[in-house]
Amino acid sequence: MDIVIAQTAAVIAAGSQGRVHARAWARATGVDLIAVADPTEQLAAELAEEHGARAFGDAEAMLAELRPEFVSVCTPPAVRLEVVRAAIAAGVRAIHVEKPMATSYADAKTMVADAEAAGVQLTVNLQRRFEPVYRHTVQRIREGAIGEIVSIEGYCPNLGDWGSHIVDLILFVLDDAKPHWVIGQIDVSVNRYVYGVFSETSSLTQIRWPSGVGAVVVTGREPQSPVLNLSNNVGLIVQGTTGRITTRGAQCTVQRFGAGDEIFPTPYATDAATWDHGIDPAIFAATDAAIGDVVDAYTTGREPALTARRALAGAEIIFATYESSRSRRRVLLPLDPADNALADGLTRGFWEPTGEQRSTY
Repeated sequence: MDIVIAQTAAVIAAGSQGRVHARAWARATGVDLIAVADPTEQLAAELAEEHGARAFGDAEAMLAELRPEFVSVCTPPAVRLEVVRAAIAAGVRAIHVEKPMATSYADAKTMVADAEAAGVQLTVNLQRRFEPVYRHTVQRIREGAIGEIVSIEGYCPNLGDWGSHIVDLILFVLDDAKPHWVIGQIDVSVNRYVYGVFSETSSLTQIRWPSGVGAVVVTGREPQSPVLNLSNNVGLIVQGTTGRITTRGAQCTVQRFGAGDEIFPTPYATDAATWDHGIDPAIFAATDAAIGDVVDAYTTGREPALTARRALAGAEIIFATYESSRSRRRVLLPLDPADNALADGLTRGFWEPTGEQRSTY
């Protein structure tokens, strides 16, 4: 009788997304979740106990002792590159990173380059590609439900964090075609921090592809930007030659010219009062699927759906928006400046924000 030895996984950082990743690894076929590390040892202990894993207060000590094959990095974005490098040095073979990848385009590119040089599979948890409503959106577009794509509109509270999903979904809809240029403008009237990372107050991004297709992404949140779009405050509107698709977390609506609407609702509960630890069950389920894909890709040697090169393409658009606002010009891609032009502009006094707002959106 053959004995199958499970591969091992660990989660670094035990916040809300660490919880999501831990459950996914615990459910992944052929994987044993063996550790959770967090500098707040109580958080690590509580999450580790739920899954029968060991708790560590120091991630590097955990990596050195246990040498897991898989690691999820759910730390704040500012330290993700440092932690990914530590995981690579410890011999981890597949690293799954929370979004956004990093706080500068240079760090995002370095993360990808370091992983490739070490032969490590690097993925980014842009898990909405696995959510049923967005997969249905792409399926109906591929089936020709709205004809040829003309334009796409995306809406969300901020560009760096939530916008990483919106930009990635636009790329998903367009089969990851490479855009030609980006032009954008940002406003910084409030000292806003999202997951501890400085963020714009509102922004407008225009993206153009060689095919002629264009996309616009609008960001902002209350009270500075009360309503982004009456139809869709967070999500996508894809305009085609014979109809349009409006997609948000709760449902996908296909509106075909001269025909009745098709409504595809999310299969998950939308009442936040019923959610486990206040986390949308769609996020749990999509991350389960994403990590399942990570394991299968590593095992079979194929490219994973959430490969870091796709996440890097989205990050390029976001940082190009910041660069466009700083340089007051259209930015041709590939993006050359690799810093964070938003942070640089703040340092140089481009804006004079007042007050402070700290949140997760």
